[in-house]
Amino acid sequence: MLLDDYFKKKGLQKKCEIAIYTPEPLPMPVAGPVVGNAVRRMIEERGVAFHPGMKIASINASSKELVFESGQRARYNLLVAVPPHRVPRVVKEAGLSDETGWIPVDARTLKTQYEGVYAIGDNTTILLSAGKPLPKAGVFAHYQAEVVAKNIAVEIEGIWPSHLFNGRGYCFLEMGDGRAGFASGEFFATPEPRMTMRRPAFYWHWGKVLFERWWLRHWFEWRGRNQ
Repeated sequence: MLLDDYFKKKGLQKKCEIAIYTPEPLPMPVAGPVVGNAVRRMIEERGVAFHPGMKIASINASSKELVFESGQRARYNLLVAVPPHRVPRVVKEAGLSDETGWIPVDARTLKTQYEGVYAIGDNTTILLSAGKPLPKAGVFAHYQAEVVAKNIAVEIEGIWPSHLFNGRGYCFLEMGDGRAGFASGEFFATPEPRMTMRRPAFYWHWGKVLFERWWLRHWFEWRGRNQ
C-alpha cells in the first residue's frame, strides 16, 4: 500500500500494476479471518491484486519470472521478496533448535529445555491455542526480554521467578495517504487469539511516527548520554 501511495504521488499509479503473492490464506492470518479479510479489502480497494496460497518454488532472475509450487508463473519488473526465515547457524549448532528449525520455549517463562537457558524473539517458536505460531514481531521480543531479565535478576537474589509473558501485542499498519491502522490483541486467548483492528486514520500514522522517534532516541541518544 505504501508503494501504491508512492506511485500515486509521482503520477505513475495508472502505469504500474502491483500484485501480492503469499503462501498464507490471508494477510495477518494469526489474527483471524475478520482482521485478515479487513486488511485484504484495504489492499484490493487500492487496485492491488492479492494472491493467497501461492508458495514460490523458484525465481528466474534472468527472465524475471516467479515459478510457484502449483506450476503457475508470474512475470515482474521489480520484485520485493521476503526470503525464508531461519535461525542463525550458531543456534542450530548449539543444539537449541528442534525439528521445526526454531527454539522451543515455555510460552510464559521463555525457558528452553536446558536449565538456566532462555530464548526470546524471532528464534523461538510458541504455538498458540489455534495451532498457529506466535508471529515474529519486535513487540513480542521486547516484552519477552523484560520477563526474562526480571526473572534472571530475582533468581540471582535467590527468589523464585514469577514474571510471565502474557502474549499481548500490537502493530501499526501503514496505509499511505498519511493514514495507518492499528491492530492489537491477546494472542494467548482461547480458543483463538482475540484481535481488534482500528480503522485507518491520520492519528494512528502520527502515533507510529512518535512511537518510532521515541524508541530511536531511547536506544541511541538518551542511553548514549549515560555511558
